[in-house]
Amino acid sequence: MINKERYSFIFLLILALLDQINASLFSVDFTYSSLSIVSHLCFCGCMLVVSHEKTMNRILYACLCGLCVGLFFTSDWLVKMLLFGFFGWLIGLFKDMMDQDHWVQFAIVFLMMFLYDLICFFGAIILGYITMSFMKWFIYVEALTLVFNGVWIFVLLYIITVFNRYATIKDIRYKRMEKLHMQNIRRK
Repeated sequence: MINKERYSFIFLLILALLDQINASLFSVDFTYSSLSIVSHLCFCGCMLVVSHEKTMNRILYACLCGLCVGLFFTSDWLVKMLLFGFFGWLIGLFKDMMDQDHWVQFAIVFLMMFLYDLICFFGAIILGYITMSFMKWFIYVEALTLVFNGVWIFVLLYIITVFNRYATIKDIRYKRMEKLHMQNIRRK
């Protein structure tokens, strides 16, 4: 039997590390004179992983993921924890749609990623951390971020689909072996 939770957390840790590598390779230009990329691999992966969990587990897993990302990779652990938890709850509203096909999953996660960025942008505007216009932010930061992460969402969907198929095959084999073992015990 395969332990999906353990592998899911390892997967999300790898995505968080990839986020940090991408942040090092494609650093954000705070002068906004050139285009920037903000990687959201861990957020998108978290939404895809927790989308089929029960409500409380989904919220807690997402909060834990946001807390870990915030503590170990950024300095805004409370904000990350609350936002990840909120979006973990929100993706549960689309639980039935997440079972349809990859295009629907892509659209839901893509829109949630954009909404996540919008909340962060308007939060920074309200708190006075930035004073730029929405259009300037969208052109210099968000446009390339959406393209970059949109491509990665498809890669994540493929990886998660392959893992789920592998886990299903392992579970079927385990149950088959258990059934054969029980038959052998009965024969003796």
